Amino acid sequence: MGGGGSSSSSSSSSSSSSSSSSSSSSSGGWSPSDRRLKTDIRRLGTSAEGIPVYAFRYIWGGPLFVGTMAQDLLAIRPEAVIATGSGYYMVDYDKLDIAMISLPEDMSSLTAEAATALAARIGSPVSVQPAI
Repeated sequence: MGGGGSSSSSSSSSSSSSSSSSSSSSSGGWSPSDRRLKTDIRRLGTSAEGIPVYAFRYIWGGPLFVGTMAQDLLAIRPEAVIATGSGYYMVDYDKLDIAMISLPEDMSSLTAEAATALAARIGSPVSVQPAI
């Protein structure tokens, strides 16, 4: 709903409001979450509601993000996924128990447990898979 990164043509909105010292959130709403738009993908764990949680970067560059993949949600939460006119998927994070967050560069070595916990909404337990 007004968070950075929810527009597919915006080039700097996802990092321009990172005044927080720990992380910034996409504030829910629709975000580009198609696996084909991401690189450096690493599975971190699973949310309390069974949503797979990943660390990734977008192919156009920028910070490390923690969030999910639209393709995973097509099978388990299809109401949270739309296909854009360009054929890529977007996810409505308002319908999930996690939020997509961006991590400052100096936090890119965060443990999987810490990154997954940051993405979980307050009070939602998550299970974490060991790093491979």
